[in-house]
This record gives sequence, C-alpha cells and structure tokens, in this order.
Amino acid sequence: MSSTKKLPLSVIIHTVIGIGLMFLGHFLPCPSLSVPVNDALVAAGFPVVDGNSIITITRMGMVNAMIFLGVVYLWTFVDTLWPCFLGVLMLAFSGFTPAPKVLSSFLGNPMVVMIFFTLCFATALIKSNVSAWFAQWILRRDFIIGRPWVFTGVILLATYFLAFFEQTSICFLIWPVMYTIFDQVGFKRGDKYVAVMLVYIIIMSLLSFASDPFKTGAFLLLGNLWSMAANNPGMNIPALPAASYFCFALVISLISIAGLLFAMRFIFRVDVSPLLKLDPEVLRREPLLPMTGYQIGFLVAFALFACWILLPGIIGKDNAVGAFLSKNSLLAPLFALFLVGFVHLRGKPIADLSETASVYPWRIFLLIAVAMLLGDAMTGKGTNVTIFMEYVLRNALSGFGYVPLCVAVILLGIVCTNFCNSVVLGLVLTPVLLAMCNAFGMNAGPLMACFIYAVLIAACTPAASPFAAMLFGNSRWLSPREIVTYSVSASLLIAGVIIVVGIPLAMLIFG
Repeated sequence: MSSTKKLPLSVIIHTVIGIGLMFLGHFLPCPSLSVPVNDALVAAGFPVVDGNSIITITRMGMVNAMIFLGVVYLWTFVDTLWPCFLGVLMLAFSGFTPAPKVLSSFLGNPMVVMIFFTLCFATALIKSNVSAWFAQWILRRDFIIGRPWVFTGVILLATYFLAFFEQTSICFLIWPVMYTIFDQVGFKRGDKYVAVMLVYIIIMSLLSFASDPFKTGAFLLLGNLWSMAANNPGMNIPALPAASYFCFALVISLISIAGLLFAMRFIFRVDVSPLLKLDPEVLRREPLLPMTGYQIGFLVAFALFACWILLPGIIGKDNAVGAFLSKNSLLAPLFALFLVGFVHLRGKPIADLSETASVYPWRIFLLIAVAMLLGDAMTGKGTNVTIFMEYVLRNALSGFGYVPLCVAVILLGIVCTNFCNSVVLGLVLTPVLLAMCNAFGMNAGPLMACFIYAVLIAACTPAASPFAAMLFGNSRWLSPREIVTYSVSASLLIAGVIIVVGIPLAMLIFG
C-alpha cells in the first residue's frame, strides 16, 4: 500500500493562481494616472496631455510588479521556499537585467550579506539557551507568588525582553511553562486567562520584533533605511539612529504592555484567582544551574554587538569612534561571529557554527533576500512603479496635516501587514513613503519611525507572520475565535498607543 500523500486541491489551485499572476505582467494593460504637471515630471520625460502629466507604469514595471505579487501570493498560501527560487528565475528571464547581475543583486547586496551574518549569530545565540536560563531565574522569584497580576505582568515583561534573544521561538520557551501552571492551578481550554495569555505571549514577541534594532524585525527595516540614506545622499532620507529608535520603541512597547494588562483586568475581566493556588515548588522542581562560561561569552558578544549598533546614535557621528562604528555598521554581526568562534573555553569555541548550520533559518533569509531583490526590481529605474504609487498616495492623502498623515500611514501599515509578510511590506512601502514625504515637504523621520513599528505588528491572520502562524497552529489550547478576538483587540490597542503616544514622541525624538 502506497504511503504517498497527494497534494491538497487547495494547494494546487493556489499554486496555479500564484504562477499565473507572475506571467500576467506581460499581458495586462499598464495603468496610467493623470496628475498636475510640474517641472520634475517634465524633466523625467512624462508626456503632457491637456495640461496634465501622464504617469504610466512601464511594461517592465508591470512585469516586475506581477512577479513580485505572484511570489507574495505563493508565500502566503503555498510555501515560502520554492517561490523564492522561482521569483529569481522569472526576474532573470524577464529581460529586466542580465542574469549575472540578477544573481549579484540577489546575494551580493550588502544588506543581504549583513542579514546572513546576523541570522548566523542569532541562530547560535538561540542554541546557547541564554533566554531559557533567564526565564527560569525570573520564575523562581518569591515576589510573584500569591500575586496573580504581578505574576501576569512579569510573564509578559519577561517574554518581551527575552524575545530580544530569540523572537520567533520564545513562545516554545514560555508556553510550556504556562501549560504547567494551567494544569497545576486548574485552568483549562476555553478559560479567558488561558486564551489571553497565550495570545499575548505572541504579542510580546511581536513588540520585541518591532523594537529590535540589533538582529531582526526593526533592524531589517532600519538597515534598509540606512542603506538608502548612504546610497542616495542627495535625497532627504532620515537615517534613524538605532539608539533613538530603540528608546522610541521601548516606550511604545512598555505602554502597550500596560494597556494590555489594563484590558485583561478591566475590559475582558479575566479571572486570575486560580493563580493564588500556584505552588512555587513546581517552578523550582529542577535546580537552577549556574550560567555556563559559553553562555556568559554569548552575553558579552551580544552586548558588544548591541553597542556597535547603538553607540553612534548615543555619542554621535562627529567623533572618531562614532564615525567609525556608523560607517562600518554592516560589520557588526561579523565581529560578533568572530568573537564567539575565536574565543575558546576548555578547548572548544563559544559557538561552533557547523553545529548551528542545521537550524539556520534559511527560509527567513531567502524570503528577505528575494523580497529585497524583487522589491528593488519592481520600484527601480525605468519601471515608474514608485512614482505611480507615490502619486496614488498623494492624491488619497492630499490636504492631510502631518499628524493625520502619520495616523493614516500607521493604520495602513497595521492593517496591510496582517495580509502580507510584514518585513516585505515594509521594504516595498519605504521608498514610496519617503518620496511622498519629500513631495509634501515634510520630515520623514517621525512618520517612518511610527510606520516601521506599526508594520511589524502582525498576528491577526495566519499569513501575517511566523508568530501568527504559530498562534493559529496551537489548536490544543486556542480556538480561532479566541485568537482573532484577542489578537485584533491587541492590534487596535497598540495602534492607539502609537497614534496617541508614538506620534508626539517620534516628533520629539526625530523631528
């Protein structure tokens, strides 16, 4: 009897649709937009008809845009691996640029190289179990026993800060601890506390993902902004300092956590009384061993890595140290990797990368690399996609003041990110938003800080992010209705915090 499994019909249908989208760019009509004429559009060569400039996406722009859209569709509904390779192949055969240049742009992009080394270090850091040690230490503190709301707050705060070490897998560290506690005190599937806490643990990972200027999430979008600012010195692109962004994101995150606790207690009225029966000895059943020398070595390397990224924003770039670190920021992850590979303890390196290679997040790396490649191709010179999208937004948002414009961008980011990979969406919309701000004569710094944070909060649909996929996959403890209820309400609360607190804070820091 054959054990071969057939592909589900839905997967076949989505595959056909996705691949079909990638070819449609050769046949679809190229959309046009009539806008008031100005010197810049005339100089760019756009034709003038009846006193208006006609902006038309070129055929190559349509081809590249549909390749990108098809890949995003396949990422969302089918797989995240083979569509990456298909997207690169389609771009190479599209005639946009010779195949060798496509491959050079794919893996030769300095940002992609930096991301490769950053994920190498992040993978080794996860294998060190540093965050597991800290989690066990925190849960053994006496002050949280017998105080249900203190315990709940500590769990959420600990998850947020520990996620800076390993965001995508932090739930597999914290969730099992919560399962043990649920079983001990009598919580069961369907109880509000169970559903809210399991959802909020994922939300904590997302808050960390949106705050992290060191490795992933915000670091990827900030790095893209730094790269654009370095490569386009004539444009008014704000290179948001990592230290300033981190302070901004930390304040937003802590206020959001306080708001989520408030919602638990006074809006959802979650019953926490069973936690009064919590036996601290259950949490201390296994003795906490001292942190190993290897783990201490990782903490030192991580601290130096973080300092390299943050210091230019703290001490400025008008001195030798700040200028050197800022100019060579792409080397920070390589420096951290050198340290953990060079320093030996008891005859072994702190990290053996050959041991961590098997768990390297190749899917994430390829997704980001292909997103940057296809995003650059779609919005590159000769496509007119960026200027077309810019004028669509300008027409939709014309007459908005700066604060209403920021509110609109925040809501656009936090809604769209739940239906498309957050980092990909951020990479694509960044040049469009920058062009729009330049056209309106507005400072892009505060708006981009709010957008970067908002676009990384994605947990309302399984396609939104790996975090959301893990959430919807936890059918043992959560129902889809509970996930949607508490993730949507959390997203709305966080959006409110960004609007009410984040906009004025960003204007103060980046204005």
